[in-house]
Amino acid sequence: MNFTNALLLLTGVFLFSCSDLKKDEQLKRISKLEQRLSVIEQTRIKNEIDTLSALKSTTNSVEIRLKKYLVLDTINLVLGKKIDAYKIMRRNLNPLWKQNSQLKTAIREEQRTLKALSADIENGSGSRDKYESYILFEKNKISQVDVLLKEYLRLKLETLETYHKLHAELNQLSLDLLRKHNLNHE
Repeated sequence: MNFTNALLLLTGVFLFSCSDLKKDEQLKRISKLEQRLSVIEQTRIKNEIDTLSALKSTTNSVEIRLKKYLVLDTINLVLGKKIDAYKIMRRNLNPLWKQNSQLKTAIREEQRTLKALSADIENGSGSRDKYESYILFEKNKISQVDVLLKEYLRLKLETLETYHKLHAELNQLSLDLLRKHNLNHE
């Protein structure tokens, strides 16, 4: 009888220690996911355009002045391409704002989810047999957030390159046209 009790006790200790090892490994994986998400958040913050509303306003003003005062007798292909590129850049400002907002929301949501999952694993709450699939699911969601970040960074780079390349020239042209128009109509 003593041998049987000792064997049952030893089996119980073994099973408990295995589940404890699995729990520790799962918590470490969640911690790595949280670190990865933190890097994504830091990158998003570092690349946030804090002057987006000012950019929208100035680019819109330039485009309105060009539409109103630019009258060409002949087609200037180079200028036309620049104006088209500028219009595309201006239209990208709203999607940039939207992508940044979506990233913020997704990151906050994922942080809450990982915290809750970690607490569930720590306390042994919920369906323990599904913890592995939950961790994998959250890993995939973080990969999707990372893809969103990369797309945001690509669009931001493309948009700001166009802005820096064309804004000074087209702004000056639009102001010159405005002055010329006002001088001719006085």
